Amino acid sequence: MRKSLILFLLFWSTISFSQQSDWKIYTEIDGVKIETRTIECYGNEILTFRISNANNYSVSIMWHEEVWVDGVCKQTGKSIEDKRELYLVANEVISGSCDFKKSFYIGSKINRGSRVMSLTHFDLNNIIVSKK
Repeated sequence: MRKSLILFLLFWSTISFSQQSDWKIYTEIDGVKIETRTIECYGNEILTFRISNANNYSVSIMWHEEVWVDGVCKQTGKSIEDKRELYLVANEVISGSCDFKKSFYIGSKINRGSRVMSLTHFDLNNIIVSKK
């Protein structure tokens, strides 16, 4: 019984660890890689980003978010409110977490009372990487 429990816990920790590292490449532009993954935060699913600057110089990254929730466009990716900008020093990597500090994220499955709002589509439009 004890061996079974230890094997189960070892198996479970392996699965949990692999789920924590399932970053998917969204795009790579001029030495900057943008990856996504979904994490659980406080009972909600959040699509978060890891952004890596592989350059030996600082960069500015700018884009406009387009977001569709339950099949309805919530952000067109065309207005100033949809604009996001980030500065990374040489070889810096930032990644989102549930503390939401210095990260970019989009709600994937958000509980609003008895209603669950689900992300159906997103795009990062007009991504511009500039040397700083």
